Amino acid sequence: MCGGRPQAHVDAEAQRERDRQNRIAQERQRELDRLAREREATAAAQQAQLQALQRQQVESERAQRSQVAQLGQDQQQRLAGINARGAAVSQSLQILARTPSKQAPTAAVDDNKNRQQGARTTTANLRMGSGSYGAGSGANFSV
Repeated sequence: MCGGRPQAHVDAEAQRERDRQNRIAQERQRELDRLAREREATAAAQQAQLQALQRQQVESERAQRSQVAQLGQDQQQRLAGINARGAAVSQSLQILARTPSKQAPTAAVDDNKNRQQGARTTTANLRMGSGSYGAGSGANFSV
């Protein structure tokens, strides 16, 4: 006897405590199993979403490559057209340059930029009279 209690009573109390601990452990295990299933379901959903995004990315890259190729072809066609028009213009200008003209060349026209504005003056070095005040100064004498 331990502390005045009968052994059967102590054994029954210990059994009840073990049963309670087992129930707590089973509840915890069920909760852990439920959390594990939720994590697995979340991981599976994320994996499916990842695969869908990867497929979408591959399709997008394929479409972009196709678009780039098409744009390159369009640009080459435009450049070929521009080059062909340029060559045609160049050839027609060469033909026109080689054919003799029935009209005389026209005179060149000066721009008004070179002309001076205002009255025109002479710069002759005149010495009139006996004065030495400068060209053209003094009385207008004729001898």
